Amino acid sequence: MNRMSFTALGHAVTRVLAITKPLSVLLFALGLSSAVQAAPSERAAKVAPAPFDYTPKDEGWKALSLREKIGLTMLVLADYEGHKQQFGNVENMLKAYPVGGLFLPSWMFGQHTPASDIVPNIQRAVTEYQAASKVPLIISEDFERGVGEVYDGFTWMPAEMSVGATHQPTLAYEFGFTIAKESRALGINWLLHPVADLNINPLSNLIIDRATGDDADKAYPLLTAQIDGMAKQGVIATVKHFPGDGVTMKNQHLLTSSNPMSMNEWHATFGALFQKLINDGAPSIMVGHIRLPAYQKQTLNGVLPPATLSSELMQGLLKKDMQFKGVVMSDALNMGGIGGYYGDPMQTAIETFKAGVDIVLWPSLEYMDEIEKRIDSGEIPMARLDDAVSRIWGVREKFGLLHKQQVAHTTLTSRELRENATTAQRVAERAITLIEDRNNTLPLRPEAKQKIGIISLSYNPMAEKLQPFREHLIKAGFEVGEIIENPNYYAWQGRLKEFEQYQKIIVIFGNRNSTPMGSTMLKGDEAMGLWTVNMLPSQKLIGLSFGNPYYLNYYLDSAAVKINAYSYDPFSQRAAADALMGEQVFHGKSPVELNSPLLR
Repeated sequence: MNRMSFTALGHAVTRVLAITKPLSVLLFALGLSSAVQAAPSERAAKVAPAPFDYTPKDEGWKALSLREKIGLTMLVLADYEGHKQQFGNVENMLKAYPVGGLFLPSWMFGQHTPASDIVPNIQRAVTEYQAASKVPLIISEDFERGVGEVYDGFTWMPAEMSVGATHQPTLAYEFGFTIAKESRALGINWLLHPVADLNINPLSNLIIDRATGDDADKAYPLLTAQIDGMAKQGVIATVKHFPGDGVTMKNQHLLTSSNPMSMNEWHATFGALFQKLINDGAPSIMVGHIRLPAYQKQTLNGVLPPATLSSELMQGLLKKDMQFKGVVMSDALNMGGIGGYYGDPMQTAIETFKAGVDIVLWPSLEYMDEIEKRIDSGEIPMARLDDAVSRIWGVREKFGLLHKQQVAHTTLTSRELRENATTAQRVAERAITLIEDRNNTLPLRPEAKQKIGIISLSYNPMAEKLQPFREHLIKAGFEVGEIIENPNYYAWQGRLKEFEQYQKIIVIFGNRNSTPMGSTMLKGDEAMGLWTVNMLPSQKLIGLSFGNPYYLNYYLDSAAVKINAYSYDPFSQRAAADALMGEQVFHGKSPVELNSPLLR
């Protein structure tokens, strides 16, 4: 199949997935389709690959000791205090276990620590680790929404789906550039970002606003632009989660997920997207705890294993068929999606490496000892280790991580932070999407003396987090009531008259991916609050989602106004308030099909 016919097929299948949703698509979206094996011809690669080659020119890796080579394949948790307690200092730790990379978990640096001390502590720890390491360490985190979502003093960026709603590669580039620039201030040089999944199933619990949208063709220019922006800062990107999440309701944290597309469907969507990113030079791809039944034949304990344990998917499809020359990284080994296939976490980590992973995410230090034993015994071929190390070395060479840097982390100036905030605000403003204004209600004007009520429907308490939105309206001259959270109908059925004081009532949804874990639909208190909301006059209601974009059409279909803002970061809250008041145009276009048959 030539490139022109493949592109045409991709557009056709995308339209089918996003608009018509025939029965077969509904079945795989629900995860109910059978694991029918593809014909051999269908299993072959559909795109003639021309991948970027990361084969290293520098051969210094060949002179490394066996343990040093193994260490390059490990990205362990940066348990700074634990390492000092166990080994005396990080120098001794890295002599005993010369790992190649550290992941900076916020929960290890934020416990029992004043907020003002957290970032300096991280920077000090990274500096010590780097000084003690023979080769520059990979320092990693996710930071899908920027450093400021986790740490004070940085920029909390809008969600990936906000970028999708802008449909602007230039903003996507600035998005990736900004996240990478602020990550460098912590010493981070390798991010587990961006998310290349497609939220095809509106009932997905894990992906939702983490994806740019549900269309591979529209996602590609936004993702490759982000990777370019990150590379401009010298930060390595990790495209995740191969072979593609967002098709079923399953959450990899809880159980093995699946991509139940046929290979034709997969090649027209996820396959095409990953292949283009590979050809553009994606340095790293994270494989998920996700099956691809249409491609896989080999079973483990009677079932198809996830990609993280599948040599078929990693060495067959990704490395051979798609000719990916970069680094294959596993998703975290502490997730339910990879659990249970082997008796213990150590064996699971070893089998992940044997199956084709080049960098194992969050193994124990003792993993190095076990891999060394298995290589010495001949159980693991030296060729498997050399393949992984040469790939890692090639990416390191491309990004200047073969030689020590003078400083372990950069410093952000106040001007740079202002520029970063401007980027976040531009993304937020271009993302705000007007879904419906049935009665030409907007813009709201403070001179109309309208009193505004705000109701928050969310699994987690949101009143404090939504104060930037409320305060922006108050500053503009509106009288705004206190935010009411999940008004349970049993308590409010006799108090509905209290809402008569408000001329407009803004109903805010704050749930995002995995909130709550296990289901994307409202339950408990938030569902009881929805009951109350739908007892109120619909012409007064303004639906506003700072998270899940599907909620408005499903839960507030009768509301006069519906607005998707995708993210409750301060910039998106301000942009939403400004758009309500007519201070800015609604630029955004929905990056996902909102009227899915699954939500009817």
